[in-house]
Amino acid sequence: MSFSGKDWIWLEQKNDQAVNLAEAINVPVTLARLLINRGIIDPEQAGVFLYPSIDHLHDPWLMKGMEDAVTSLLKAVEKDQKIVVHGDYDADGITATVILVEALRRIGGKVDYFLPSRFEEGYGLHVESLNQIKESGAGLVITVDCGINALHEVEHALSIGLDIIITDHHQPLVPIRGALAVVNPLQDGCSYPFKELSGSGVSFKLAQALMERAGLPFPERFIDLAALGTAADVVPLLGENRIIVAKGVEEIGRLNRLGFRALLEAVSLDKNRISGTSLAFILAPAVNAAGRMGEAYPSAELFLTGDPSRAAELAGQLHRVNLLRRDTEQKILAEAEEILSGISGQVAENKIIVLSGDNWHHGVIGIVASRLVDKYNLPVALIAVENGEGRGSARSVPGYNITAALAENEDLLVKFGGHEQAAGFTVKADKIKSLERNLSLHAQKNLDEKQLSAKLYLEADLNEEDFDLSLTEYLELLQPFGPANRSPVFGSREWEIISWRLVGSGHAHLKLTVQKNGRVINPIFFSGARFESDLQKGRLVDLAFRLKDGFFRDQKTLEVEIRDLGYSDTLKMRNLEIIDRRHCRKRFDCLLEILKTESGRTVVYTTTGSKAEKIIDNIPSASTPCFVNGSILNGNTDLPEKIDTLIIYDLPVHDGLKATLLQEERISGYLKVYLLFNEEDLKQNKILTDLSLPSDKILKKIVDAMVETSENAGSISVNELQNMKIGMKPSVTFWERVEKIFIEIGVLKDGFVNPDPAGLLTGLSEKLKDSPTYLSTEELRKECRRFQDVLLNGSLKEAASVLSLPYKK
Repeated sequence: MSFSGKDWIWLEQKNDQAVNLAEAINVPVTLARLLINRGIIDPEQAGVFLYPSIDHLHDPWLMKGMEDAVTSLLKAVEKDQKIVVHGDYDADGITATVILVEALRRIGGKVDYFLPSRFEEGYGLHVESLNQIKESGAGLVITVDCGINALHEVEHALSIGLDIIITDHHQPLVPIRGALAVVNPLQDGCSYPFKELSGSGVSFKLAQALMERAGLPFPERFIDLAALGTAADVVPLLGENRIIVAKGVEEIGRLNRLGFRALLEAVSLDKNRISGTSLAFILAPAVNAAGRMGEAYPSAELFLTGDPSRAAELAGQLHRVNLLRRDTEQKILAEAEEILSGISGQVAENKIIVLSGDNWHHGVIGIVASRLVDKYNLPVALIAVENGEGRGSARSVPGYNITAALAENEDLLVKFGGHEQAAGFTVKADKIKSLERNLSLHAQKNLDEKQLSAKLYLEADLNEEDFDLSLTEYLELLQPFGPANRSPVFGSREWEIISWRLVGSGHAHLKLTVQKNGRVINPIFFSGARFESDLQKGRLVDLAFRLKDGFFRDQKTLEVEIRDLGYSDTLKMRNLEIIDRRHCRKRFDCLLEILKTESGRTVVYTTTGSKAEKIIDNIPSASTPCFVNGSILNGNTDLPEKIDTLIIYDLPVHDGLKATLLQEERISGYLKVYLLFNEEDLKQNKILTDLSLPSDKILKKIVDAMVETSENAGSISVNELQNMKIGMKPSVTFWERVEKIFIEIGVLKDGFVNPDPAGLLTGLSEKLKDSPTYLSTEELRKECRRFQDVLLNGSLKEAASVLSLPYKK
């Protein structure tokens, strides 16, 4: 398990396929793996992906309804008919509106635009708005980013003499009849090759067709707007979307549009730092803020104006509104977190978060809901209550359809709509409690634990030699990043922690120094200070990270940005955690480090009491844990009643811990077991084994001593055996085994040594085979060797198995 509690999903490496692709396009294998993860499997696809070009855009005339739309618009222009572009209040809808307004004006159209209010009309077409548009003198309305399912509203437009063209990118659910044209790549019978365009993307394709039919150059000046709308609308940044955003970023950087020039200055974004990420997370929020907090018109005007001072004024206004939006969002988030702190157990049981607040700003609760989903990995529904009515926004986790959950409670709702991962709804205040209860029951029934576990997808497993600046240069070819083409997260295993420190404002960030096979790197974990207490020097960690270029003293550097980390030397099984420190070069230092971090009831196992005494003499008295060797605990036979942490300092000779120490009733609930022993223990263990289990060599030595004693002093009694000088001081059980063996092979008889000393050594090895005690002793020696070998060299699962460590299944 990682420090953050996320499940790491290592994507399939597909090595052979990656090697072939890498050779074909002359890139590193790592980059080829990333391409394959994005569905790019052949060299031609890879070329288009890595080097996006306007030439790769599809023919707009392939889109169903395009011919009818262009013909109808040109006729309206020829008749000097007023055209109104009906957009939406978000960044995609706003940019789609501006694209068509500019395109129609360039071909001589008499054009105005209408952007609905989130607070008055809400999303989409409305009868009242169409009446307003008609009353303004318009003869044709064209929708962007909306209208594909507005069957009733289209019929109303026709009934009041208003022609209508629908352009949209949402899923069609009902057939639209009577419109002059319907342009949507998702409609039945549309042969357009790319189906994932945003609303601004569809608008851009219509502008492309209009310019071509009017004999004007390709509308590259509009691709900046299409890029912003595409990045903002969270559509996959693959195929045509990737081209639009990539070329749009270049166009924005040229600063040809006053609106972008002013906006970049207002938000302090350098033109050289523009990317798909900055579009989505810096520029789009400022453009969206107007529609979230009030009216969307200032955002549209910003991109349409030719007055530098007006552009600067509007950009500053949007920036200030966005700051207000952030403050409002943070206030609601803090209130929601305060509520959650008091009902954490209930939330875990319900498997969904449903909260309501008086006068919460419903323009930002969707953002807050998304933040709560990211933090708690639960579906979230937030409801802003005002004047007896609640306006709600819901966000979900992958695999759980929040709109379906709302649909099962349709009788409680005034209205609702959305898709699997996001939805909006309206509910009367007196129905909120019932809705909360029903949504909880639905989540409990339909959500399983796997869905509630946050996941981190790792695209490639890097070795220490792969950390190279040349790789980041190739990664630049994957830009722009966004949905379906996220900035890649890599993994790398078994880095040793050397040191760490807290850095940044408020010491919120964690700067690490880690090494592997002599390679030292200094990754940073932003907002990772909360994990400092989990770190231990010398432990091995797996890293999940992103790579990017950095600069230090005008030198280009490699920046490793940690997204998560987890100990690679750990095995967790329910209430049991086994930590592998068998690689630790300085065992005593490791022990001191562990004692610093473990504050519970700790027991240290050593093979001998003398070893324990030596350790105790060298550790701070405040850190002294209980020491156990065999059945002896700090000089007496009383074992601790409860254990939180067991440190196995020495390699146990045999499996005696289970019977003496690791009994179920001694485990306090969660047990940590540290393995500190290493190969140095094998010599000591052989001596300890020999002192308990007589080997054939030792038996021969005893017989030699018996022969010598017998020759000098005559017969030897059984009681005199333990006085034999054999260069060691065996245990009582050792001599008991020796006596049994010698009786079984005839060396001892009637309490005395066989009177034929010379015959004692003859054929001793063969005689031992006839001794059941010797054979069982040899089997015990083998079992001890096998036990020690698994503990020393086996996996943590194997070590847990031979130790018979107790855990609750």
